[in-house]
This record gives sequence, structure tokens and C-alpha cells, in this order.
Amino acid sequence: MTSDRFIPRRRAFAASMLGAGAALMAGASPAQAQTAGKGRTYYYASQLLGHPYLLDCHLGMRYAAKAFGADIRTVGPQGWDPVGHASAVEQAIAKKPAGIVTSLWEPGAVPAIKRAMSQGIPVIVIEATVPDNGALSFIGMDNYACGADTAKALIKFAGKKGKYVASGNWGASNTDAKVKGLTDYLKANSEWELVGRVDDKASTEAAIASSKAMFNTYKGLNAVVGLDSSSGSGIALAAEEMDVDLGKITVVVHDRESPVLEYIKKGLIKGSVINKTALQCFAAVQMLESYNSPNGLAGVPISADNKAAGVVAAPQQVFMGTELITRETVDLFNHQKIPQYRS
Repeated sequence: MTSDRFIPRRRAFAASMLGAGAALMAGASPAQAQTAGKGRTYYYASQLLGHPYLLDCHLGMRYAAKAFGADIRTVGPQGWDPVGHASAVEQAIAKKPAGIVTSLWEPGAVPAIKRAMSQGIPVIVIEATVPDNGALSFIGMDNYACGADTAKALIKFAGKKGKYVASGNWGASNTDAKVKGLTDYLKANSEWELVGRVDDKASTEAAIASSKAMFNTYKGLNAVVGLDSSSGSGIALAAEEMDVDLGKITVVVHDRESPVLEYIKKGLIKGSVINKTALQCFAAVQMLESYNSPNGLAGVPISADNKAAGVVAAPQQVFMGTELITRETVDLFNHQKIPQYRS
């Protein structure tokens, strides 16, 4: 496992989207030992931490650390490792932090999440989730709605009729929800026909290989839709290697890896639907700060005694919505132009 600390210069943060902060009931959390204003410690414990997609997540965490004067420590495997992910959450629990942030592309860490919550350590899941996750809240994208937004983008760029292939990391909770939203919307609002799926395993190398197989197998395609962060890179790089003219195929993908932005700028990828990844990370820390601070979330008068009543005094889901990167806006999403908030 890797460990990375974001220790910011502390300053007051005047406003919160969730109000002026919130109190846990007396003795309910290790956060009570971390006095407000002195910088609480949170853990971002997950997997795939080295994936290019998560650059924006790390950026959002750094921004949150600076904004709230918090110490945010990152633990977990760099790649896909469900066992390592669960171990990372357990490792964070042992440190008795003020809260934990994690993601659930699969359910392996759910028992650890429930254990943390039972010990009074609030857990927020971001990016992807599974049923009965046991956490305080989910903050991220409505992946089904994201699939529908992707369908709208396809219609915007290519009209209401044609044949397309979908590329994605099948079996991941977020990707499966996206393809359901995509296909449901297209079925109800167009004559687009899904002629095949290829599995890119959320890896650029695998996405290149699966995209080559796609171009060899499915002839006469009108469009290709990529539903995870490696799909676009794989589609574009495979087309380049195979001399496939993407000017004749409408390509709509997800996320913002550098090759994707480059191909959007060239006009070879029409657009990319993105999550507000940095925002979900910031909002997770913001909610934890609000939950742990006096006079706010946990003490909101939902009942006479929220703890005794078993009331979860936090939003169960907070959805970010999506944005569409096009050739006209792509330069504004270049990572080199975005402040990095390094401590």
C-alpha cells in the first residue's frame, strides 16, 4: 500500500454548502477528540489510486485539505485490488480518524465500511457505489443518468439513427448503470441499434486491444460510445494505429485522460461526458467536516434524539451531475491550466 499525506496551511473556511457545521452526539465518534479548528484527520482509503482518472480526485482532496485545514491521508493499492482496498479501509479504521472516504466499484470493502460506522467513524462513498453500502452517504454521479446524458450527446452529434458499439469495464457497478441509462434512453428516444459490446477493463492497454478487435469485427459502424476513463484513449489510439478514419465515425466517450482531450481538440472524438470528480471529493470532506463540527448535521432536529431514534442526519445521496467537453471547451479542461493546490 502507498501512503500520501496532504498537510495544508490552515485557514478559516467561512462557508459550507451544508451549513455552519454539525455535531455528533456526545461520545459518538473519534472525531470528538479532534477539536474543531485544529485540523481533523481524514483518510481517503480506496483502490485504483494510481489510475489517471483519479488525478482529479487527488486534486479535489488537496483543495479540501487547504480549504478546511484538514490532514487528509491517502492509503490503498495503486491498481485494481479489491482485497487491498478492504485492507486499506481496515488500516484507516485502526488510526481512528475523524472520517473515511472511499469508492465502491465492487462490494469487497462493505464489511469494513459497516465496521467503521459501528465504531462511530463516519464513512462517505464517492464515485461508485453498491446496494446496502453501510456508509453515511454517497456523493458522486448518478451513473444511470450519466448514461442518459451520454445518449443525449450521441443524438446531438450524430442524429437519431445508426449502429453503435459500446466499450466499457463490464461488471463495475458504475459502468453497468451507465450502459443501462444509455440503452434505455436511446430505445425510448431514437432508432440507434447497439450491435456489440467490448470490454476494455478500465485499462488503456486493454482498451487499445479491445478497440482493435472492435474495428475488425464490426463493419459499417456509425458510432462508438466509451463508458469509462480508459475507453476514449483506447478507441482513439487503436484507430490511429489501424488507420481507421474517426472522421467517419461519431465517438462519444467519458472522462478526461490526456489522449481524450487531444483527440477532442483534433475533432476526432466529438465529446466526452465527465463527472465533476474534484467536486465530489471536496464535498465528501465538507460533509464530514459538517458532521463532525458543532451545531449542524448530526444535531439537526429531525427527532428528539437522532442517535436514539436511529436517524441518519445526512443526505443519503448527493449527485454531482455531468458536464460535456467539446472541441469548443476542451482547452479549459487541460490539467496544465487548472490550479493544483499543492501544499
